[in-house]
Amino acid sequence: MGFLKKNLLLTIIILLDLFITVLCLVLGILMYSSNSKSIIRNNSYVDITGMISNIGYGLHFGKSVETYYGMDKELSETVNESDIVDAMYVVSDSDQVLFSTEDKTLPGDVLKASVNSTILHGHILYCVHYLTDKASIITESDISADMKEWNMYFIRLFLFCIAGFTLSSALMCLIWVHSKKKLRGYHVSIAVLILWILIISSFIGYSAYMDYNLSLNDLSGSVLSAIDNDMDSVHALGIKNQNISGIDDYLKRFSENINEIEEIVREGDKYRVITSSAYMRRVTVDYFLQTFLFLTFSAMILAEFQIFMTETGIKGLGDDSNA
Repeated sequence: MGFLKKNLLLTIIILLDLFITVLCLVLGILMYSSNSKSIIRNNSYVDITGMISNIGYGLHFGKSVETYYGMDKELSETVNESDIVDAMYVVSDSDQVLFSTEDKTLPGDVLKASVNSTILHGHILYCVHYLTDKASIITESDISADMKEWNMYFIRLFLFCIAGFTLSSALMCLIWVHSKKKLRGYHVSIAVLILWILIISSFIGYSAYMDYNLSLNDLSGSVLSAIDNDMDSVHALGIKNQNISGIDDYLKRFSENINEIEEIVREGDKYRVITSSAYMRRVTVDYFLQTFLFLTFSAMILAEFQIFMTETGIKGLGDDSNA
């Protein structure tokens, strides 16, 4: 501590290192949480795609959502068949619950949430999906198991940040001690800080991107499972594959409503999910931009610090001798 008190500028740089590290940690947690919730929303949407298509087909014949016959049955059957969705609610554009599988009051922020939103309350995640221009479907999922995985990632990220901050600070102190001129020591310390910012930003962006890529396998598995369940239901009625019509239109309901899917190809009695390369390119750019955002925040902080040091006469350090 005495060393840092005697070298106030080095102390300021280390505090700046700590501030930027904490900022990246917080942004990384927010980015990972948002990414994970979006993945769950996608998977829950797969499980209700068939139901949404059935409802949409019925509404084409002049039905209204409010008076849709059999809505309770549609909701209950979908919840029973889903491994992700625990409850569902059909909500009007005036924030009124029209149908539900649970007799309880939804939180106000969930009722008012826009389509494609995800709202977390404790270990319950609510996802809002489009149904019609005047109604939406809200799915409710218990994500306790997912949150355990999130916490494990947060702990790893925290330890990574602690290790990186400790190493970069120690390296700055070592450089400062062995610099004959403090101005040179200052510049090299800033270079170390910039390197650490690049490392932590890249690590956070890459981790989130890889997690998203891994989720595509789960998404494909959910789609194929949904198709198998629907086919089993048809087969249970005694209908053979060669007598089933409209398969292509049925498969399009997934590719048309899930951005990650380009198409689903039928190969004999099996199906294969083809990922949309165009959409994945946009996702890659989006993750790159988010990573760049971390760098931009850090660069702005460093720029302000540099301006401050210039105004306070940093060049005078060039004449200092090593303490």
